[in-house]
Amino acid sequence: MGQVILLKGKEKKIENFYPNVFKDEIKSVLGEAKTGDIVDVLRDDMKFVGRGYVTEGTSAFVRVLTTKDEKIDKDFIYNKIKTAYDKRKHLAEETNCTRVFFSEADGIPGLVIDKFEKYISIQFRNSGVEAFRQEIINGVKKYMKPKGIYERSDVENRVHEGVEEKTGIIYGEIPAEIIMEDNGLKYTIDIVNGQKTGFFLDQRDSRKFIRPYLNDKTRFLDVFSSSGGFSMAALKENCAKVTAIDKEPYALELCRRNYEVNGFTGDFETLEGDAFMLLKTLVGRGAKYDVITLDPPSLIKKKIDIRRGREFFFELCDSSFKLLDRGGILGVITCAYHMGLQDLLEVTRMAASNNGKMVQVIGINYQPEDHPWILHIPETLYLKALWVRVV
Repeated sequence: MGQVILLKGKEKKIENFYPNVFKDEIKSVLGEAKTGDIVDVLRDDMKFVGRGYVTEGTSAFVRVLTTKDEKIDKDFIYNKIKTAYDKRKHLAEETNCTRVFFSEADGIPGLVIDKFEKYISIQFRNSGVEAFRQEIINGVKKYMKPKGIYERSDVENRVHEGVEEKTGIIYGEIPAEIIMEDNGLKYTIDIVNGQKTGFFLDQRDSRKFIRPYLNDKTRFLDVFSSSGGFSMAALKENCAKVTAIDKEPYALELCRRNYEVNGFTGDFETLEGDAFMLLKTLVGRGAKYDVITLDPPSLIKKKIDIRRGREFFFELCDSSFKLLDRGGILGVITCAYHMGLQDLLEVTRMAASNNGKMVQVIGINYQPEDHPWILHIPETLYLKALWVRVV
């Protein structure tokens, strides 16, 4: 087994449960340490710190799996999967679809597993976790007993690490359509063609949050709607008019399908196109709404992109405040780790001030509990939702 020796003092964050050992923190490497290899991480004085797998093609050279001197084998992998799955079982009261494994937050960096009813969508997000592919698949079969497993390892960072993207059925069969039940709503899930692993499960708390503020007089605008998570929540509360905006035709097709699946009869329309341009068009028409949700894809991939991301959010908020009257509510949401809550607060405040409007914060929420936020691992907090009302 190879050994990775840290520079003096660099062991502290690993001892405090942070899983990444970066290349510039390493003093030397002894023995074999290739992608997927299990290695021991040692202090400068050669004392044991942790054990993990190597990912050569990224700045995080080692992903630590344990700070104990224990064997990384099939039983280790099985235990991680079982523990994560058992933690989520109580969520069956709210939904039949959950994230059952969330990467480093559940102890295996790079592994993401979503369970949609009896079917599994799985991602091997980095090169190192590929070494445990078969053990992971067998563990999923053993504890989750799925009818089918579909791989959605179509993520950009795999290519950067020298591993090709992969998609396809791993086990069993995958239906063209799965019906998700979530707090009294139904959503059509397309594991094969849907965004991410098939659906934005991480917005469960946000969809739940906004519903008490809606009624039969509410005009609702769902921007970056994807398959209409917020739109369906609005229609469930009998909103007077609901509009979904997205640039992807298939996403809007799923919106309309979800409308049908729920048996809604309310006023619902979809607008296809660039959200920035469509918001400006609506402003030009003098349109007005009572609630607007802004839930763009991750606009910020790296820390250096924060300034550009803030500019994007300011533009979106600026147009949105022009569409809101007094009492109107704006939800500003980011799934980018590097875009912090303070960034959202500042750009929202500046956009409101630019439109001569005072706003009150009525709520802040994050990703739900099946996407665990580990305090020792800042990257596990990625989704932030800010809700403000024009007063």
